[in-house]
Amino acid sequence: MSNLKDLQKEYLELEKENFPDGKRIKFIAALGVSDEIAYHYELICKEWQEERQLNLESSFDRHGSAGIEFLFEQLAKMDNQKIRIETIYLIAQVLSKSKNRDFYAAFCDRLTAYILSLADADNALNRKLIIALGWVGASEKIDILTSEMLDNKDSLCKAWSAASLMQMSFHRVKQEILRIKTKSAFVQSISAEKDLYACGLMVEAAQILFGKKWISSTAVENQNEEKIEKARKSAIKFLSKY
Repeated sequence: MSNLKDLQKEYLELEKENFPDGKRIKFIAALGVSDEIAYHYELICKEWQEERQLNLESSFDRHGSAGIEFLFEQLAKMDNQKIRIETIYLIAQVLSKSKNRDFYAAFCDRLTAYILSLADADNALNRKLIIALGWVGASEKIDILTSEMLDNKDSLCKAWSAASLMQMSFHRVKQEILRIKTKSAFVQSISAEKDLYACGLMVEAAQILFGKKWISSTAVENQNEEKIEKARKSAIKFLSKY
């Protein structure tokens, strides 16, 4: 297990070499198995501030409940809104990998309170809060995401809300409960959405949640109008009768 000085030395060498993939991946693994939680988080914050994509956060779940508790301690005393939201997103990511751990539900409820306290953040950041809520929210938070899907002024926020509702079925909410409580909102949102890409994302989320196959990810990414419109009609027809 690497100590702090070894990790610091290794990071400086990586930085000089512009983070070659092989060495970077080994370093990320070493961070995860170390006891240097504070240093790991420090480097993640540096990555956020420099807007790099080094994926240093991918091994943070290896710190277990101690790592999550550390992140909550940071949340309680930080003022920087961007870093606060990124930290909430990081906790949600870690929890999404920890579904079978005994601390999972309690930490999810604790994080949900933080997410809702920042619900008025600007749209670019609010998308991350919406995604995080899908990973950690319990069934009583379904209505929050359906409201976002119906009423948010940002089309991508609506799409992320649909994706988050789908993600709930892989985490804390039974699939059938989600299907019953969201079918009407999906019909309304998919029917009304004017942004082609957002509409495609909503249909794709709905098809996963309801076990259908209306459209491919490729068609959504390519914003294929013909295929998205065809899928829209199929989704509305099915969900209206569900």
